[in-house]
Amino acid sequence: MKEPIMQEWNEQIIQRAVSEHQTFALFFHTPLCGTCKLARRMLEVLVQMEPAIPLKECNANYVPSFVQEWQISSVPCIVVIERGRVVRTLYAMNSVEYLLSELRVLT
Repeated sequence: MKEPIMQEWNEQIIQRAVSEHQTFALFFHTPLCGTCKLARRMLEVLVQMEPAIPLKECNANYVPSFVQEWQISSVPCIVVIERGRVVRTLYAMNSVEYLLSELRVLT
């Protein structure tokens, strides 16, 4: 079994990172979402190209409090957190280049 490229975060880890004012991006997905699978492939390429980008992932079904608090309307979704605050929410996963340009600011 291959090792996951992005670390899976649960509600407790997300809460700790937010309360510690960390900067990161969080990829929200669900297991049966086909578009999420395509987005994951693009993000895996992105992480291989730019390993310094602090990109984590979570199953939206297991973090309902954050889905509600951050008003996530659909998956796939990337929430960009800077110093513990939501600064951007991305729903369009246009291309690896687009995602790189949006997430490079986190490095």
